[in-house]
Amino acid sequence: MEYAYNAVVIGGDLIRRGKQWIARPEASYDSQLRHLPPDRYLRYALNTYRVLATRGTLGTRLYSTDPGTQTFLQTLTRQPNGQMGP
Repeated sequence: MEYAYNAVVIGGDLIRRGKQWIARPEASYDSQLRHLPPDRYLRYALNTYRVLATRGTLGTRLYSTDPGTQTFLQTLTRQPNGQMGP
């Protein structure tokens, strides 16, 4: 299913530290995946959030509940003045 505009909230199960994504399956609300080792959970989490993020045909807003990850996401956006970052 696709929407004109979409919003995706990245929970504490997937955080960004430095140049890598870190999976924290114990923070997942999905009881079927919570028991997986972090390296295996990471593949599921990245794929799930990627699919969710591509459902907005005109735009998608990403938000993370983790402050460090939210700061990283803000560095990926272009501001009205054409500069990158917050």
